[in-house]
Amino acid sequence: MLLGLLEREPSHGYDLKRDYDSYFGQGRPLRYSQVYSTLSRPARDGKVVAGPAKQGAGPERRRYAITEAGTEEVHAWLSEPAPQEPDLQSGLFAKVAIALLLGQSADQYLDAPTGRAPAADARAHPGEAAGLGHRRAAS
Repeated sequence: MLLGLLEREPSHGYDLKRDYDSYFGQGRPLRYSQVYSTLSRPARDGKVVAGPAKQGAGPERRRYAITEAGTEEVHAWLSEPAPQEPDLQSGLFAKVAIALLLGQSADQYLDAPTGRAPAADARAHPGEAAGLGHRRAAS
């Protein structure tokens, strides 16, 4: 998800943490150390580049930017169907949020048979959602 946030614009780790916590961290905010350890992997793989460290009144700050390889990974991740999950912090939620943040439509994620929102599935098959009746055959 940090790659998706970086696709919008280059950002400092502090800004990425703030944005992640705002969009996805409900009750589970990232620690600063998680942001930097998470960014180190795509940096190692050439998907993110860190700018030069700037010394200010506080700790050093580096501005991170996504590379073409990172952008390709975000788009590949967005194109994969999201499995249904019982909670709101699902992969589907993350994909919809990142797509909207990037100015893309979220319709393809919400309409995909394997990525359909659980609420839509419950409306389409109310007995199933409540545990009543038979499970649908996989299509």
